[in-house]
Amino acid sequence: MHSRMLDAFVTTVKGFLMSPAEAFKQVGAKSLGAAYQYYAMLVIIFSILFGAVMMIMGAMMLNSHVQQIAMLPLVGSVLSTNLAKFGTFIATTQLFVAYVVFLALLFGIFFVGFFLHLFVLLMDGKKGVRETIKTTMFAATPVLLLGWIPYVGVIGGIWSFVLLILGFRDNNGLTLEKSVIAALLPIVLWWILMVLGLVVVSSFFGALQSLVPAIFK
Repeated sequence: MHSRMLDAFVTTVKGFLMSPAEAFKQVGAKSLGAAYQYYAMLVIIFSILFGAVMMIMGAMMLNSHVQQIAMLPLVGSVLSTNLAKFGTFIATTQLFVAYVVFLALLFGIFFVGFFLHLFVLLMDGKKGVRETIKTTMFAATPVLLLGWIPYVGVIGGIWSFVLLILGFRDNNGLTLEKSVIAALLPIVLWWILMVLGLVVVSSFFGALQSLVPAIFK
């Protein structure tokens, strides 16, 4: 049974990477529970690899700093020895971050799917929110498989965006044009929010600075 589940998982992954349109047709009849099981397996794999990469990079950075500080005259050896003791703290902190990311991905997908469904409805989508959540879960395949690799993860994110568009078209019954809008509009709105937030923060600190007496400037 476990072997069949693993084979089905690998087949689904290959489908979304190689022929996504056909893959969406094959998973269209699957339940939300089956889609979540598939997504949860991807999240587990991503979280393990993401945590491992973080720990390796953290250890490499710490060792680099320790070696640089050790070269300082007089106090170098003492400081580097004490700095090296932070290795355990850094490793446990990175494990904690990886676990938080794991929980956010595992449960946050339902919020993301519901949020995206609002834009599907805006484009006159006829399918229910379950289909949108399923589409979001399956579309996450590339970013969860590649997202833990520095720089390469960007490619996974772009491919997941393409899969989201195809999923809206094939699973939610939207035209290709409406699928693009439904997938792109949340990103545009998010960036507008970020820019406006930065403007508000910048203007606040600018006004705050103008209140400081000239003698303190």
